[in-house]
Amino acid sequence: MSGVSIEVKEIGEAKLDRVKKLLAGIPDGVIKASHQALKRAGERAKTEAGRFVAGEYVITKGGFMKNVTVTTNVSGGGGTAAFNINFRGSVIPLTEFSVKASRGGGVTAQVKRGGGGTISSAFAARVYGPMRIFERVGKARLPVEQKYGPSTAQMMGNETIVELMTETIQESFDERLEHEVWRLLSGVGG
Repeated sequence: MSGVSIEVKEIGEAKLDRVKKLLAGIPDGVIKASHQALKRAGERAKTEAGRFVAGEYVITKGGFMKNVTVTTNVSGGGGTAAFNINFRGSVIPLTEFSVKASRGGGVTAQVKRGGGGTISSAFAARVYGPMRIFERVGKARLPVEQKYGPSTAQMMGNETIVELMTETIQESFDERLEHEVWRLLSGVGG
């Protein structure tokens, strides 16, 4: 198992002062608004993560999304609120990516867009369940080892994806914070 976290901490002093003034009459108003805004930003980030990964890797959204967990944490004070989105999971079988096995032997696999290649000593077989890709370790028939692609966390560790996720979370949080402030002021979110 491996994991990676993406954090967004900055709210901005000016925005925080404005939110505090607007919600001064509501007990724990800033915490409530921040928590709800972070929760919604997390939901959007989880959805967008699948799209961002699909832009870099050749994997189904379902194959990626089943390994994603989202946790939010709000801590007030000093213009910061913490938001964590965690991506966890073990390595993903190569069959979740783009693979083609030929009858004459060998498997052509593409894990990352624009890349790929052939594993000449590999073959596809159904062993106790779904189709998997195996490669012979030596010249003999056995032993073989199953071939895997990267884990969800490894894919999310890609710099391009981290930048896109950070921007998405920050953008979504800013939009949702305004919405949540107005919900509390109108008495809907109390």
